Amino acid sequence: MPLLNKISTRLSRIVCISAAALVFFSCTAIPSYTQQAQIDSLAAKTASAIVKSLKKSSGSRLVIVFFSEPGNGSTELGAKVADEFTSALTADGISLMNNETFQAAVQKDKVAPSALSNPATASCIASDAGAKIMVDGMLRPVRDRIELSVSVIRAQNAKEIFKRRTDFDRSPEIDKLQSEALPPPDAGGAKKASVSSAPQAGKNGYTAPGCLYCPNPQYSNRAFHMHEQGKIVLDTIIGVDGRAHSVTILQGLACDLNQQALGIIENVYRFKPANGPDGKPAAVRMLFEIEFRLY
Repeated sequence: MPLLNKISTRLSRIVCISAAALVFFSCTAIPSYTQQAQIDSLAAKTASAIVKSLKKSSGSRLVIVFFSEPGNGSTELGAKVADEFTSALTADGISLMNNETFQAAVQKDKVAPSALSNPATASCIASDAGAKIMVDGMLRPVRDRIELSVSVIRAQNAKEIFKRRTDFDRSPEIDKLQSEALPPPDAGGAKKASVSSAPQAGKNGYTAPGCLYCPNPQYSNRAFHMHEQGKIVLDTIIGVDGRAHSVTILQGLACDLNQQALGIIENVYRFKPANGPDGKPAAVRMLFEIEFRLY
């Protein structure tokens, strides 16, 4: 079916190879015969590489596919290219599966949608969602043409096993599709208001707790090998006992780093309690950042 006849407003597609293949797109459609032939060819080669790789593995065979458009967010152009890839994957025995499986993993780790552009982050979340393979695609303008690149990556170790690209001429139709933005997905990493009744540190006469023993956190093995890094933001209450209580992750990281952060702040860190307006120790709520960085 020609791309122009496939009007889809969905940001993402999830497909299943045998046990399942999750396909998460944000690209679009190509109106001319030549352009469509190029997309069809690349989609078919990608599907073939996925099927070939999955035949070598056993058990669950989930595949997650991402297509992004840097600087443009998700557009109708990306949605149509997603449709074309979905058709090619379906033709190779891939059936559609609901996108919520992957989004649930994103929300569980409180990872911001923008962080999914990092292959390490996306691979860890894909693996946690049950995926064996991740397809990472990019649709971007290069002068008067549009370049479409696709990589097939093993989710377990972020190893690239297939890479191809193609390009095609820009046109008024392409520019129009690329100008039509799609609504963003639910931001799993969005900060939520705290429901704690504890006073906020540093305000209304309450001082801020001091860190007495706050060693650097240890990397998880998976995060170290995947080179995952970044900052975790936590909402916590520092009690009069100098310990962290009611810790909530507002912004997280993948690859088991959230668990590392929770473990160290709840079980290891010790604080000098804050003082209230009366000068006595008081429990206060504060935001706390833990950074994981490889040097």
